[in-house]
Amino acid sequence: MELHNGQVPGDTVWALLVRAMGSYDEHEFVEWFITAEESNAEYRETVAYHKSHSVAATVQRWKVTLPRRRMDVDEVRDFVVDALLYQKGPTESTQLLDVSVQPEQARRKRQ
Repeated sequence: MELHNGQVPGDTVWALLVRAMGSYDEHEFVEWFITAEESNAEYRETVAYHKSHSVAATVQRWKVTLPRRRMDVDEVRDFVVDALLYQKGPTESTQLLDVSVQPEQARRKRQ
């Protein structure tokens, strides 16, 4: 979906929070999407990738309610990252939709 003037049209976005173990440290990142369909497709792909590569990971899909409509892309990114990485759990503006956990034990079994 194209953004008009770099603004998110609605007051809701969907996001993935991924925590994965690398060779030496944990990687943690957030991606957000304008539609639930986009986030769901990316969620399935991310989970499949971690399973097929035996990566210990947790992938969460969230629905995030923004404080207002027509927020700039940078504002949305900052709001979503703050809500998911720094709040550490559901808030009034977040709702956990899906969780997939690929534990460390599964990684060891395949080696």
